[in-house]
Amino acid sequence: MTRIEILYNGRMHTLRLQESIKLSAQLCFADNAINLYGILPALEEPLQYGSSLASVKLGGSCNASIIRFVPHCHGTHTECIGHLLPDVHDVAELNIPPFIAATLIHVPLERASQMKDHYNIHAAADDWIITAGAIERAITPLGSDYLQALVIATDNNTWLPDGNGAPYFSHQAMELVVKSGVQHLLVDIPSIDKLNDGGMMDNHRCFWGLSDPCNPIKERNVASITEMIRLPANTPSGHYFISIQLPDLTGDALPSKPLLFPFF
Repeated sequence: MTRIEILYNGRMHTLRLQESIKLSAQLCFADNAINLYGILPALEEPLQYGSSLASVKLGGSCNASIIRFVPHCHGTHTECIGHLLPDVHDVAELNIPPFIAATLIHVPLERASQMKDHYNIHAAADDWIITAGAIERAITPLGSDYLQALVIATDNNTWLPDGNGAPYFSHQAMELVVKSGVQHLLVDIPSIDKLNDGGMMDNHRCFWGLSDPCNPIKERNVASITEMIRLPANTPSGHYFISIQLPDLTGDALPSKPLLFPFF
């Protein structure tokens, strides 16, 4: 099988499987640069059972590893509403469609001190922000027909491995994303909120319809956020289909491998 045909909005779209664009950054246990909040690096070590060590290099009969990592902190990951709720919600149970109509945009950033939008009291004047205006200007020429998923590239990877200096969304930007009907948001930054925001997580709450705990928006509980994607250079803005590949594990967040498909 080399191609797939998808009927969407009354139009047949043909996807060539060999043209998929990988949006994930491989988590390399030997050299993992990302450790948000300064937590310990992701770890892989040989399994020890009894007096045996599961490492051929160290004399064992085979290789078997224990791995330790935090999906939220060590690489590309997809999270669900369970990130904020006391009861268990597993991202693997979202039943995300195998192919989702998606729009990819590139947005410039603004300093918090210069933007018209706002964030909470934890914003600093020199923080880099994704604003509503930047998103609106990028989406308007493309239209709203392929906004089941929205992929936002900032083209700014100057933030440090612990997340210091990473951009985030203004409140108005997140409200615009939700108002546009986006169910699956993918971003190339560590978090849609400022990493150290006193635990307020306003944008996460807005995205999942939890801004008013007494009146949650039930339709948002099937939405997903994928953070720390890695977009290949020169990938053009436009319409695509996207497939978000997840392992069959429990958890409010899981490492993921989003694949972007051009179509004709």
